[in-house]
Amino acid sequence: MVSATNDHPVDTESNKTFKRDTLVAIEKRWQKHWEDNGVFEIDVPNDPSVASEELHAKYPKWMGTIAYPYMNGILHLGHAFSMSKIEFAAGWERLNGKRALFPLGFHVTGMPIKAAADKIARELEMFGVDFTIPEEKEDAETNGGIDGEIDAQMKDMAVSGLPKVGGNFRSKKTKASAKSGGMKYQFQIMQSQGMSNAEIAKFADAEHWLKHYPPIAISDLKALGFKIDWRRAFLTTDHNPYYDSFAQWQFNRLRDMGKIKFGKRYTIWSAKDGQPCMDHDRQSGEGVGVQEYTCIKLEVLDWSDLAGQTLAAIPALAEKKVFLVAATLRPETMYAQTNCFAGTKLEYGLFQSANTDEVYVVTERAARNMAFQSLSPAGGQLSKLGSISGQALIGTKVNAPLSCYTGGVYVLPMDNVLATKGTGIVTSVPSDSPDDYAALRDLKKKSDYYGIQPEWVNGFEPAPVISTSTYGEMIAPALCEQMKIASQKDRDQLAKAKETAYKEGFYNGVMGVGDFKGQSVQEAKPKVRELLISQGDAFAYAEPEGVVISRSGDDCVVALCDQWYFDYGESAWKALTKECLAAMDTYGDETRHQLQLWLECIHEWACVRTYGLGSKVPWDPTYLIESLSDSTIYMSYYTVAHLLHRSLDGSELGPLGISPEDMDGEAWDYVLLGKDLPSEHGKAAELGELRRSFLYWYPLDIRSSGKDLIGNHLTFFLYIHTAMFGKEEWPRSVRTNGHLLLNSQKMSKSTGNTLSMRECSDRYGADATRLTLAAAGDSMEDANFEETVANKAILDLHLLMEWIAEAQKALVQQDSASEILAQASSVALRSASSPMTIIDRMFDAEMDALTISTGASYERTMYREAVTTGFYNFINARDRYINITTEVGMHPVLLRKFISRQIIQLSPITPHWAEHMWKTVLGNVTSIMDARWPADLPSSPDYALLAARDYVVKITKSVRDAESAVQRRNKKKGGNKSALELDLSKAKALDIFVASVFPAWQEDVITILKDHFDPAAAKFDDKKLISALGSRGMLKNKKIMPFAQEIKKRVLLIGPKAFDHAVQFKETELLGEIKLYLKRDLSYTVINIIDISTAGDLREDQARASDSSSPGEPSFLITNVE
Repeated sequence: MVSATNDHPVDTESNKTFKRDTLVAIEKRWQKHWEDNGVFEIDVPNDPSVASEELHAKYPKWMGTIAYPYMNGILHLGHAFSMSKIEFAAGWERLNGKRALFPLGFHVTGMPIKAAADKIARELEMFGVDFTIPEEKEDAETNGGIDGEIDAQMKDMAVSGLPKVGGNFRSKKTKASAKSGGMKYQFQIMQSQGMSNAEIAKFADAEHWLKHYPPIAISDLKALGFKIDWRRAFLTTDHNPYYDSFAQWQFNRLRDMGKIKFGKRYTIWSAKDGQPCMDHDRQSGEGVGVQEYTCIKLEVLDWSDLAGQTLAAIPALAEKKVFLVAATLRPETMYAQTNCFAGTKLEYGLFQSANTDEVYVVTERAARNMAFQSLSPAGGQLSKLGSISGQALIGTKVNAPLSCYTGGVYVLPMDNVLATKGTGIVTSVPSDSPDDYAALRDLKKKSDYYGIQPEWVNGFEPAPVISTSTYGEMIAPALCEQMKIASQKDRDQLAKAKETAYKEGFYNGVMGVGDFKGQSVQEAKPKVRELLISQGDAFAYAEPEGVVISRSGDDCVVALCDQWYFDYGESAWKALTKECLAAMDTYGDETRHQLQLWLECIHEWACVRTYGLGSKVPWDPTYLIESLSDSTIYMSYYTVAHLLHRSLDGSELGPLGISPEDMDGEAWDYVLLGKDLPSEHGKAAELGELRRSFLYWYPLDIRSSGKDLIGNHLTFFLYIHTAMFGKEEWPRSVRTNGHLLLNSQKMSKSTGNTLSMRECSDRYGADATRLTLAAAGDSMEDANFEETVANKAILDLHLLMEWIAEAQKALVQQDSASEILAQASSVALRSASSPMTIIDRMFDAEMDALTISTGASYERTMYREAVTTGFYNFINARDRYINITTEVGMHPVLLRKFISRQIIQLSPITPHWAEHMWKTVLGNVTSIMDARWPADLPSSPDYALLAARDYVVKITKSVRDAESAVQRRNKKKGGNKSALELDLSKAKALDIFVASVFPAWQEDVITILKDHFDPAAAKFDDKKLISALGSRGMLKNKKIMPFAQEIKKRVLLIGPKAFDHAVQFKETELLGEIKLYLKRDLSYTVINIIDISTAGDLREDQARASDSSSPGEPSFLITNVE
């Protein structure tokens, strides 16, 4: 490889960051230039001669957005990774001649900021302006946590990610936090980031967060060179009156359309906050939904002796019916109940129900959920009459509704009853539940071991209820036998059996008994549920699918309450949204499948709250619009934001002089929906400009976000777009990415494995950071930012920068010369007028192929692949060309092409470096931002010349492999030099034998391959192919399969023309051109290229060696030079 000399050594302490600092200085220069010249401020073309509907044809556009970041802290490297997908796409679209718009706003709606501000305010009340924790409270923390009141209000509410001040800052931890290794309070988190107490106190005002963090985010993103049009930036909520009017208008229209409804529904609820706790309101449990059950009321017929003794002391139970309440997802199986289970280690409560005559035995967790579902005497309040252990319940006889065992069934012990799921009481149907069957079987076998009476289980056999063609009437027993499940302790096998049983029963089952006999389970299930509820034997119940903790630290429940909600899932609306998704590009099947899944899963969604920041619900100002509900179509707001205001909060009027009051519902109807504007509207002309801007930029070309938003934001984004806009304005594509690991580990502040956006750009510079982000990964799998890669990126970019500068100097000096400038530069060139050799054409073809591949990767937003082909492989191709042409020099035409291509290919990823090379080094007048993707590319790669390239690479490898084989054989012969077949330490000669005729067996293989290839399907019938080769005895030849695989590979790559496997270049000519390279690279004194068709008589050893050659597959003979 030829490289420029480095006049600035980096191995001394003073110069160790020289290369990075050089690149950073370049970056800052161009960042300032771009900002000063408004390079990323993209407007609608100012061409009055072109009608709005024709603008796209004459002035193609592209608009891409990402989920706007939440402003409760500084942006970290994960934000940069997600944002980079649109950033790189914007660079690519500019290269394609489009007006590429990348706008960004800031999200402040919801609870997180308000909750954190309130936490600081409370801490100021408790600890004063110096945040001094009293000694007794420190001791209380050390000995197991702060007192109950503080713990309930302050636990886990900290908002992290605040900026560091000073590289070596160490906060002074309190005694408690030092001992516990963690920080209990919000102020401690902020102290650890270097903030003074006086500064922290300001954060007690939620508005201070809105003023503090957005400017930091803008600065950090500018430091990475992101192509964002900052004129369009804004804050959500009523802090920006323009956006506030937009959000309220949107809600009014959606309500008018019937998309927002009011009524009772289940929702995740924070009792502490007194409002729904939606995804963005949660400290943990994002994505957790509501699980609905049917609660079966098992009336107690006869208490066990122990239970009777326990409950005798509770007079409130007198004259009341007591029910053990079991939550089930399978009400249709209740006809086959044989018993119910309780957890012997669980504690149960006896809770007064809403019916004054009925008492429910459930866990306290279940009772708390029921209290918010109108199932207790007073909403949100428990009425607990007493407690009883699970062990005491064993042996109690209960009535099981619908059961074939009408005389009652018994409460039995079960090993794995959970207090965190359902009610803690489990009804048992051993015919259809593998868990129930295994437990009942164990109890029957070992009644003494489990401490039960035999009569509690004897005579209670699994009864048929559902029949399937695969497993008959006893699904659970059949599965347990098939999977060899021995007991209820076989948890893994039981989990698999349970999944199979439930799916088989639901999708393929037919009711064999009961009121709905003969109906499918899918038909009967809701009918059986309704029957049980109507008879008073069951009731509806719901709880969170998992643990949900609100931002205020509350353990959330499910509440049944009156509320405003989006009617997601409504059949006609869902069908329209599915149509939208079907027409979109998702850049991969996984994103599409996930969106399809969530379109089926998501139903009503609470869209208002009473606590936090947000726009007020227009028809009921006591409520605020929920954070995931004001952020569904704000991409359309970007199209006009820069014309409305020029400050984040809207306090600075935009260039059209439109006030917030001007943007009433009729104005938004006109601008975004195209409805008629009242003739008396005072801003008709100005609103016309807004309408023109919207029509130019919409539809949105791409929406990108992390995969965690598929199940909420992205699904809502599709729903609301289909509701509000016509099909021509539906989004065109959605892209998602995985999370970002740091050095192969999850980013975590608790472990210290984290990196903010600013820290990264300070440490590695913008372009090295961007290059590493691009190389981190593109799919929905988690990507990985490796700091070793970032360090190497600095070296690679600096080295390439120096080499191109040296090469450009050589080109300038050589313009008037015809000889190689061997002394003028470290880059050797030959005359520009010299003819192109096959080596030159190979390099040219390889550059074209890599550029085509790089463009395809950019188009598919696969940036790691683009970096691989457009940078690393491109450099490798250059190095190979330099190496082969060392003796004759590079062709200057190809060198210029390489330099230009390399800069352009890297420009979306490393724009500062590219701008420097384009303007400063190459001397171009225009910006790299105005450059275009190469227009001289062939429609497809030149596979013949690429095959020649592969031929050269393969020859060098084959010769080295042959030498390695000789070394192994020599090693076996010990130190006896006289016995060596070849002494590789002496001068060597290499005979290369070239054949012009293919052996007959290769032609036979190709004929068979042709016979078993389907051109329409573009695939081989491998089974018949192997059979055909075997029937002719050809598989005995070890050369057959490797040759066949190689031909198949080429056919699948370039089509049936690959069956013509004739060499597309003159081997002897190519070998002649690379002869000097081979002698130097492989260290041979003599190389003979022998065409065996014209060679005449050969020595015996030459004849043996030449026998294995074929066209494109030369053979070799290595000898010592006499």
